[in-house]
Amino acid sequence: MSAMGIQNDNGDGMYVPSNLPASLAGPLTELGPDTPNVYYVDLESAEVQAIDDALTSFKSLEIDGQDVCKDNFSLPTSIETKMKKAALAVHLGIGVCVIRGLTPSRYSEADNLTVFLGLAHYIGDKHGLQDRKGNVISHITDSKAWSIPYEQRHGAHTNRPLKWHCDMGADVLALQVRQVAAQGGATLVSSSWKVYNELMKERPDVVQALTTPNWPVHMPKSKGRYTMAPIIAFEQGNLLINFDPSRLGAHPKQGRSSIPALTDVQTEALEVLSAAAGRNGVKLDSKAGDLIFLNNWAIMHARGAYVDAEDAADEATRRHLLRLWLRSSELGWDIPASMRGPWETVFGYADEGYISGDREQTPQLKYAVVPESNYKPARYATGSAAFVIEDSDGESDDE
Repeated sequence: MSAMGIQNDNGDGMYVPSNLPASLAGPLTELGPDTPNVYYVDLESAEVQAIDDALTSFKSLEIDGQDVCKDNFSLPTSIETKMKKAALAVHLGIGVCVIRGLTPSRYSEADNLTVFLGLAHYIGDKHGLQDRKGNVISHITDSKAWSIPYEQRHGAHTNRPLKWHCDMGADVLALQVRQVAAQGGATLVSSSWKVYNELMKERPDVVQALTTPNWPVHMPKSKGRYTMAPIIAFEQGNLLINFDPSRLGAHPKQGRSSIPALTDVQTEALEVLSAAAGRNGVKLDSKAGDLIFLNNWAIMHARGAYVDAEDAADEATRRHLLRLWLRSSELGWDIPASMRGPWETVFGYADEGYISGDREQTPQLKYAVVPESNYKPARYATGSAAFVIEDSDGESDDE
């Protein structure tokens, strides 16, 4: 899958930057509201039973659930073949895959996680860190147990909408849908390749801004608090997009921050990008039990606001997704040097090619089976996911 040749005119007489391809071709340009050809894997009843058997066999080994992998979560050839095709669809195809047919209520919390990790290993064999504490699993929910006001939480932990974004630094975003909301809460996806083609015709100046490596991206304090990077880059014929509005520019609560603010040009570029993502978005009709896999380098996502049922007193009846970040040793895309900073924060602990500084001590990986009962207020609440800006908790930002 690669970009097409370079042109200097988009056909409408509008200048196209000579260093960028005028258009892209491939499966990732075909995902849109008129062609919502998401790759679905429907599990038959016999295959669900085979997964149950694999779970039973794994548990008999009496090892930690986080150690589940293809070698010890043995599946019949029919399912293995489906999972291999799913991995290809994520990395080399349409970029969005939904595996359907599992029923979360049939499993315990721990068994649900084991099944998720076991099947996810066929898509990506490396797990990414989601925060500096070593958490590999995040529970995306609005837990009834949390009394902290929404203003002190990250957006992922409220029922409010989430803007278009990517989970910065992750190769594949994997979601296990434990439960859906009573109303709303749909996951929306949009292909950056399709959006790129549209913007190159209508707003090539915005594409030029998005590809300029002058966007301040939050980083851990040990890495200088921020790095300058592009939103869009090309590597080995692939377009990669990496942005979350909540990690770009100074946070409103940081006061005198060393992190530069976004320019007017950058602010407009984000607005144009998000609007184009919305026009080209596809709504995923998620069901409880779905496993969703997104090529996070190519697919942007957003979430609609939602309402849980009034009688949703426990987690089993509230919207609840598990989030996992993956990378495939075999199929993973090459990462541009300009985007390696955020990526190494997620996967650097397991990568021999670590280049952005001294390797920090790897925290012990944590796989939370259930949401934390005590939600710690975020010093810098963000619109989407919790991440490295929290590394400045308790420290001065006037540096």
